[in-house]
Amino acid sequence: MSAMRGSTLRVDPPKPVPLDDDYDLQGRLGAFTISDILQMFTYTEKTGTLTMIQGWNTRTISFERGRISYVAAGSRLPNISDLLVRNGRVSRNVVEQGRRTLSDADLVKELLRHGQISEADLQQCQDQLLESSIYTLFLWRNCYFTFKSGVLIKEGGVPVSVDATHLIIEGTRRVDEWIEISPVVPSVFMIFRRKPRQPSTRPSRELLQVFRHVDGRQDVVAIARASGRTQFGAAKALHELVKGGYIEALPPNREKLLELFNLAVESIYLKLVLYDQARMALEFENQLNRFAIDNRLKVRMAGGKVILTDANTPIGATELVDLYRLFIAIQNNKFSKMFEAVIAQGLMEGLYRHTDPDMQAMMRMYEFVEIDGLLALDVFGQREPEDEFDTRSA
Repeated sequence: MSAMRGSTLRVDPPKPVPLDDDYDLQGRLGAFTISDILQMFTYTEKTGTLTMIQGWNTRTISFERGRISYVAAGSRLPNISDLLVRNGRVSRNVVEQGRRTLSDADLVKELLRHGQISEADLQQCQDQLLESSIYTLFLWRNCYFTFKSGVLIKEGGVPVSVDATHLIIEGTRRVDEWIEISPVVPSVFMIFRRKPRQPSTRPSRELLQVFRHVDGRQDVVAIARASGRTQFGAAKALHELVKGGYIEALPPNREKLLELFNLAVESIYLKLVLYDQARMALEFENQLNRFAIDNRLKVRMAGGKVILTDANTPIGATELVDLYRLFIAIQNNKFSKMFEAVIAQGLMEGLYRHTDPDMQAMMRMYEFVEIDGLLALDVFGQREPEDEFDTRSA
C-alpha cells in the first residue's frame, strides 16, 4: 500500500540539548525565565529561532526584527481556520473547499469579507492560538533552550503576529492568576460536575456561558472549546463557580483512562501493521517504551500488546492524562507528516467508531482523535447538556 509521503522522513522525539558552538545562545530556564529571553530578543530586535525543549515537549519560536512571526510544536498546533471550526463558526466543508485554492490567512480574510465570521470570532481564535502556542510556555519549568541567529524555521506550525511586550505582560499576569486558582483548578484536565444542591441565586450571565457545559464528563479543555473561550478563561470561570457553590471538581477516572490509552496504542500498532508498515509499528512500540521510561511510567508494550500498565504508577490521574495526551499528540503529528491524511486519521478512527460513547467522549476530550478532520461532525452534532437555568434569557 502506497501510504507514505516520503519514505526517508524520520521524526524522532526530542533529546536534551548538547552544549556546543552551533548556537548563539543556549541554557535552561531557572537561570533565565521565558520573560527574560523574550525581552532580550524584543529589545535587541533579533531575527532567528528560539527552540525550547521540556522532556518530549518542544516549541520553536521564530523572531523577525524582535517580533514573533511563527510558532511550531512537537504536537500539531491548530491554525485560525481550524479554531473557527472547533468554535462552531464555520463548517469543516467550507474550510476544506477554501483551502483548495487559498492559504489559511487568505481564507480567513474571505470569510470575514463575506460576513461568514465576525471580527469578534477572529479575535477569539487569535486569543486561543496564542494560548496554545505561546502563553503555555510561561508555565514551563526545567526547560532547555537554544537560539540560532539569522535562521528562521517556518514549517509544521502556524504564523502569528504579536507584540512581544504585550505578550510578556499578559503571560506574566496569567502565571500569577494560575497560581491563585490552582488549588481549585490544578490542571486543565480536571473534570467538574454540578452540585446536587444549587444556591438560591443563579450564576452571573458571564459564568452561565461556562456553567451550561459542566456535565461531569468534560474537562477544562473541553469546556473551553464548547464555550468558545480560552482554557485560561474557562478555568477562571470554573474557579468562580466552585467558590460560588455551583460545581465541584472530579479527578479523571483513572481506570477508564488506563483502558483508553492501552486500547489506543494497541489500535495504532495494529493499524500500522495492516497498512504494511510493520517497521513503523515496531518503532512506535519502541518510542512508547522509551517515553514511559523517560517519564517514570510503568506502561510497556511488546509484540503490539500492552503487557504492563500504570495501574500502580505513583502518578496522579491528571498528570497521567497530560503525559498520555502528549505522547499521542506527538505521534499523531508525526504520522500526519508521513502518511496521507486519510491514513493518518484512520489510525484511530476505527477504535473511535467501535468504542462506547464514554470512551468516544474521552478520545475527543484528550484529543486522541483529530477532531478537525473525519470526526468533526460527531463533535458538533452532539446535544448540549440540559440546564436548569434558562441561559437564553440570561
